[in-house]
Amino acid sequence: MKTFSSSWTDKLRVAIGRAAPQCGYAMSLVGEDRQKVIAAVNQGIDAHLEACFVPARGDRFRLQTPEGIRGRISGPRLECQVSPQSLPVLIRRLMESGDEGAESLAASICQTIEIELL
Repeated sequence: MKTFSSSWTDKLRVAIGRAAPQCGYAMSLVGEDRQKVIAAVNQGIDAHLEACFVPARGDRFRLQTPEGIRGRISGPRLECQVSPQSLPVLIRRLMESGDEGAESLAASICQTIEIELL
């Protein structure tokens, strides 16, 4: 596992891009995590002139309500497919949001691709 500080750097951006699955990073989110990603994605093109929702790259974000499990009602999930080019942008936005929950989500995503943020 590669270790980086919890500050955004170009080295971290490159490492995330290299570690990202080439077929895209898939995740299914509910609750607060879902809202954090929606807020990050809805920024459009940011001050870095980068976007993290580019359908031509294979990025997909869609709200889906699965059928209930064992008779329980299930809330909507955000089904995500994030391209290797967009994953570093999404993680940067989560890290720079100033929101502890979003920063924690960024660190969790990084852990799944063998990157540890200190």
